[in-house]
Amino acid sequence: MTNNVRGVVTQEIDGKAYGFRLGANEWCELEDDLGKGTSAIVKDIEIMARSNDVDMRLFRSIFRAALSYSEPEATARDAGDLMEKMGMESAGLLVVKIIQAGMPKVEAKGGRGKPQRAVRRR
Repeated sequence: MTNNVRGVVTQEIDGKAYGFRLGANEWCELEDDLGKGTSAIVKDIEIMARSNDVDMRLFRSIFRAALSYSEPEATARDAGDLMEKMGMESAGLLVVKIIQAGMPKVEAKGGRGKPQRAVRRR
């Protein structure tokens, strides 16, 4: 289940429901974990997606940071254990879903194209 407004993805793993999110706090934790800024991390994610060459440290770090939304004390080891319990392929699909939920696409709301001129008040 995904809450698109808050970017939360809920996933049941081994009989327990976990909430995953990549909001501001989780991105900051991810930056701390990896020693890189968000732009560099996003670039690494894009490279990994295009090459099909999985960087397990990046993969687990994203999972752990997103997991910290509902499990603030979760360690990298805890994240890896949960990934193994659900299976690596399922964990990979979950990470994609979490990233997509955390970076929703902005949709146009049907304007007229050009902004109207401001009306001068007298």
